[in-house]
Amino acid sequence: MSTTQRTLNWIGVVLTLTCLAIVLAGNTAAAWRWEHAAVPLSWVLGAGAIIAFLATEWCDTQAPLPGEAEDPAPALASQWETVES
Repeated sequence: MSTTQRTLNWIGVVLTLTCLAIVLAGNTAAAWRWEHAAVPLSWVLGAGAIIAFLATEWCDTQAPLPGEAEDPAPALASQWETVES
């Protein structure tokens, strides 16, 4: 998972938790002042979380992280040939 994917994933998590907090605090005066009649803030945060999670899935970087093997198949194939011999 790339840094961009991790960042988008954490943005989605934070937006989801904030959305749930606003929904649970919806009956309080402090949260009610941020809610709009046409488009509630919790809906906006929920939609933002969905978009962040979708962007995490769509984000496909070509460069692997340091320490990740590019393709372990050739190394395994050479080990298998050694074992067979």
